[in-house]
Amino acid sequence: MKHSGAEDTVHELAALYALGVLDEAEAKAFEAHLADGCDVCSTDVSAYESIVANLAFVTESETPSEGARERLSARVASEGSEIKGGREGVLSSPGKMRSTRTEELEWHEVNAGILIKRLSVDEATGLATSLVKMLPGRRLARHRHNGSEQLFILEGDCHLQGEVLGPGDYHRAEDGSIHDTTYTVGGTTFLLIAPVTYEFLE
Repeated sequence: MKHSGAEDTVHELAALYALGVLDEAEAKAFEAHLADGCDVCSTDVSAYESIVANLAFVTESETPSEGARERLSARVASEGSEIKGGREGVLSSPGKMRSTRTEELEWHEVNAGILIKRLSVDEATGLATSLVKMLPGRRLARHRHNGSEQLFILEGDCHLQGEVLGPGDYHRAEDGSIHDTTYTVGGTTFLLIAPVTYEFLE
């Protein structure tokens, strides 16, 4: 299958492939599709792989807490002993890994023209990882953050606090901060890591 244009599902598959979150069967099917000569998907994958390659450089480095190295070494040694002893260790446990197919997830409209596709929720931290889509001309109401928020723009334009962000741009808002303005002119899709709930101020 080839594409005459960049459909939403094409963008999603290319982004998820570049992020490495497709399962083995999906990845092989998508690679076969690329090998078939789809220029639209090849262009998308190249762009997203360039973005993903720079993800590590958009977050601030943090100094590990005291004793972190010792605890990590002890845990690795413990798990290594389990594997050598013939038992499944934590690293090989199926319950510790999960892949989600993009077609299994639905877009949910949380506000007029603002849709969200929830990828996962960390019950321990209360942080959710989601794809957010804002249709052209849509605006998110003024809100306060109940924890740190991170956005990574995948496509389109996203206007935040007087800045215009585009594909590959990263934005972080700290706990308690307020976004007075969040809107898009031509539409945008971004990866969001943030608390499940917000405090809307209007």
